[in-house]
Amino acid sequence: MAQDNSSPNPASSGKIKRLQIGLNVFTQVLIVVALVGMINFIGFRQFKRWDLSHNHKYALSSMTSNLLGNLQKPVKAIVFFNPGIAIAGDVNQLLREYEFASKKKFEVEMVNPYSNIVRAKELATQYKFGSQDNIVILDYNGRTKFVNADAMAEFDRMDQMAMMSGQPPRLKAFKGEEAITSALLEITEDRQNKVYFVAGHGEPDLKSPAVATFKAYTERQNVKLDTLKLNEVDKVPEDASALVIFGARADFSERETQLVSEYFSKNGRLFVLLDPDGQTPRLNTFLLSHGITPTNDRVIRTARVPARDENQQLSLVTAVLLSPSGTIPERSRPITKDLAGVDTAMLGATQSLQIDQARAQTENLRILPLIESSKAFWGETEYKGAKETPFFDPKKDPQGPVTIAAAVEKGALADARVKVETSRLIAVGNAGWLTDEGLRQAEVGVDFAVNSLNWLLNREQLIGIPPKTKEPVRLDLNESKLSKLAFTVIVLIPGIVAALGLGVWLVRRS
Repeated sequence: MAQDNSSPNPASSGKIKRLQIGLNVFTQVLIVVALVGMINFIGFRQFKRWDLSHNHKYALSSMTSNLLGNLQKPVKAIVFFNPGIAIAGDVNQLLREYEFASKKKFEVEMVNPYSNIVRAKELATQYKFGSQDNIVILDYNGRTKFVNADAMAEFDRMDQMAMMSGQPPRLKAFKGEEAITSALLEITEDRQNKVYFVAGHGEPDLKSPAVATFKAYTERQNVKLDTLKLNEVDKVPEDASALVIFGARADFSERETQLVSEYFSKNGRLFVLLDPDGQTPRLNTFLLSHGITPTNDRVIRTARVPARDENQQLSLVTAVLLSPSGTIPERSRPITKDLAGVDTAMLGATQSLQIDQARAQTENLRILPLIESSKAFWGETEYKGAKETPFFDPKKDPQGPVTIAAAVEKGALADARVKVETSRLIAVGNAGWLTDEGLRQAEVGVDFAVNSLNWLLNREQLIGIPPKTKEPVRLDLNESKLSKLAFTVIVLIPGIVAALGLGVWLVRRS
C-alpha cells in the first residue's frame, strides 16, 4: 500500500499566516479609527466647556447665554482693535465664548488695522468710522451698533504710579460682556421699550445725579427713558412699556390716580418706589386695591454703638438703625433670578408692606415677596424721630422679618405654561436704596432694579451682568511653605523619578 507523505506547503502556510496577521492589524486599525470617530462625533454633539479661570473670568451670565441661544439670525462681530490696547485679549476671549454659546449664529472677525490695511479701509468705508478708533462692530440683519473700547473697561484714574511714570492707568474692571450684550440686545429687539418716569410729586428729576446710575443701567437694557407729568396728558401714552414712580413725596390727584389705574388695568406695568416720609394716601390706596398695603411704619432696630460723651469719653449708647438689612428670598427667584438668597442693605427710611392674601384670591392676583428684612428689625408704628428711643411693642409692631418689596401680577393663569398678557407691579417701601448714594452702599440694588424692569417688560430670560473685577493674583509664601516647596522640588520629585528608573533597571536585569 502506498504511503502518502504529502504535507502542507510551508510557503502557503506562511502566506496564510501573514494574511491573517494583516487582516487582524487592518481590523484593529478600523476599530481604532471607528472609536476615534465615535468619540469625536459624541464630543461635537455633546460639547461642554468649563471656565476654570480665576473668578470665572470668561463665564457668560445667563442673560447673555439666553440672548445668544434665542438669536433668530446670524450676528457678525468685527473687532477693530489696536493690538496694544489693554483689553484686546479679554475682548477676544469673551467673543470666543459668545461664538460657542450662540450655536454658530455669532461670528467673530479680528481685524488688525496695522497688519491688515486693505480690510481696515474696507470696514472704515462701509461702517463710516475713523481708522484710529478701537471698536467692536455688531452687525445684525442690516442693523449695526458700535461698542467703544472705553465702554468695556473701567480704569483707575487715580493711579498715582501710572500718572507719575506716564503709563496708562490700571485696569480695574472689565465690562465687555455688559457693553456688548447691551448693544446686541438693542439691535436684535424689534421694538425698543420706553419707560416713563412720573414727575410732579417731588420725585428726583431724570437728569438728577441722584438717579444717574439707575438711569444708566436702565438704558443699557435697550430701554428709552422719558419724563411724564400726568396732569398734562389725557392718558398714559400708548408707547409706554412701564411707568416708574420714584419716591413721590406729594400725593397724586384723583385724576392722576385714575389715569394710573386705567393704564394698569390694560396690562400696564408699574415700578413704585415709596418714600416713607412722603404723604401719598391716594397712591397708597391704589396699591391697597391690588393687594399691597403700605403700613406707614419704619423698619428699624436698636443697637449698642460706640459714641463719645460730653467729656469725649468713649462709651456704648443705644442708637436707632434706620437703614434696614434684608434678604431676597428664594421664592422670589422667578423675578430676581440669581439674586435669590442674597443679603442687601437699604439706605434710609423704609416702610414695610403687608400682603393681602384674601384680596389676592378673590381678584386673581399673584403676589410674591421680593425683599424681607432680617429678624432683628421690626416695623415701628409709632416712630417719633431719633430723639426718642423706640421699643418693640408686639401688640402694635410687626416683628421681623417684614416684607419690604413685593411683586403683583394680575390676570395670570394657574398653568404657568400658558402665556397671557397680564398687569404687573413691583412696589418697594424704600426709595433711597436705588439712588446713587444707596447703590454705593449696596450694589445689589442695580441688579435688583434691572431684573425687576426686565420682569415688568416680559423679559424674564434677562438678568443683570456684573463687571469682571481685575484682581491681582498674589502668591504669599511663608517660611514653612517655602521649605515644603523646596523639599518637593529638590528632593521629592527627583526621588520619585530616581526610584522609577531604578525599578525599571532592576526589572530589565532580572
